Amino acid sequence: MPRLQDTKKRILEVALKLFSERGIKETTVKDIAKEVGITEGAIYRHFTSKDELVNTIFSTYSQNFYSELISVVESGESIKDRFFKLVRAFLNFCFENPQAFKFINLFHYLRAQEVRNFQNLPKDAVLKLIDEGIREGIIKVRRELALAIFVGTLERTFLLVDGGVIKREEGMEEELAAVLWKALCFTSQ
Repeated sequence: MPRLQDTKKRILEVALKLFSERGIKETTVKDIAKEVGITEGAIYRHFTSKDELVNTIFSTYSQNFYSELISVVESGESIKDRFFKLVRAFLNFCFENPQAFKFINLFHYLRAQEVRNFQNLPKDAVLKLIDEGIREGIIKVRRELALAIFVGTLERTFLLVDGGVIKREEGMEEELAAVLWKALCFTSQ
């Protein structure tokens, strides 16, 4: 049984790598099998279809991302402290798991309608803090726009760093958190 689990884990790792590098449509089960060093049939012993494999990867990494973010949101500190830590946690996940983050984005882009079928997505953790900030009168931007500003800014920052356009420098996360805080709160609190 451990060997089967090792094979399944290796399939997931290779599929993540290929999907994030080449794209979901452009990567075939044959490509994955070849890279893992197994037959296509062996992949189908673990996954009934390429879609199941894609959905498993999305679900696994989205849940991991969500778990990291929600632990910050539910930490019980002030909203501002949690907001700043949430920015750091978001970017840390991106930089520590670049293939996973790219895949999550690719999945959102290509399968936006399917995303609704998943629970506990990273955006849910961010929205939980945004909603609290709105209820308390701290965040002044409409919920959907606040989410777009938060996620869009951090996603683009990661992509620019990953692409070598800008450098990830010390203090970057803190500066981004301060800019986002001011944008969403219209204040220097």
